[in-house]
Amino acid sequence: MIRSLLLTALVALVLVPSAFSAYPGTYAEQGSDGLLASDGSARYVASKFGADTRLQAIGTTDGSVVRTTTISGAFGIPTLIPSGTGLGMFRDGSTFVLQSLSNEKTTSFALVDTSNLALRQSISLTGSFAFDALSPDGSRLYLIEHKSSDFQHYIVRAYDLRTATLLPGRIADKTQKSWVMQGYPASRVESPDGRWVYTLYSNPGGYPFVHALDTVKGVAHCVGFAWNGSQDPLVSYRLRVRGNKLLVLRNNLTVYRTIDRTTWAVHRR
Repeated sequence: MIRSLLLTALVALVLVPSAFSAYPGTYAEQGSDGLLASDGSARYVASKFGADTRLQAIGTTDGSVVRTTTISGAFGIPTLIPSGTGLGMFRDGSTFVLQSLSNEKTTSFALVDTSNLALRQSISLTGSFAFDALSPDGSRLYLIEHKSSDFQHYIVRAYDLRTATLLPGRIADKTQKSWVMQGYPASRVESPDGRWVYTLYSNPGGYPFVHALDTVKGVAHCVGFAWNGSQDPLVSYRLRVRGNKLLVLRNNLTVYRTIDRTTWAVHRR
């Protein structure tokens, strides 16, 4: 499997042996299992094709190539570290997002039609961005913006797909204005209606936290919880939504913490 990472991320992997040292956000991945279609019938896989990208729809039943096309430029499937989960599928299954491999000075995104792999929309932004989430109606794209070469620190931005506009300001927890977004993602889950996106972050030098993003209203909440020692074990932790609760599960699937999705109160069980 070929993983296309920024040079900065590769250096971090060499110099820092932590499981979270790769990249704080999503990176563009080529040659992996790709992104699963909403109905599970196919996977969309990006691979290198010279300076461009070969995009294939591969049937999940027999592994046959259903469609193939070429996208100008180097793109990959937005992928969450460390779970290797492909992201970027619209909730209605009609479209998915590709992210450029290079995203230091400029970043590009491509919206691709799942029915024929046609390019529906191209986005080019000045600066370093990464895919974060989509609103349920597909009107808004949420992005992580890296404001410096320290990729552990970042802000969340919103892009209006209808007007092709990067919206001003950042998506932040207005109840905790001093909260600084930093750390490395470990796990993610969406609410059943797709409105809320919950991401568990390791936070070296501080407490781990869950970033709860309301993709409809464009607001966020950061819920921290106490932790002792190295946060590397979080690499195997998972999030699950159960009714009005968000469960933080250990690798053996026992409950480590429970978060009330209304009050954001944290409980041990």
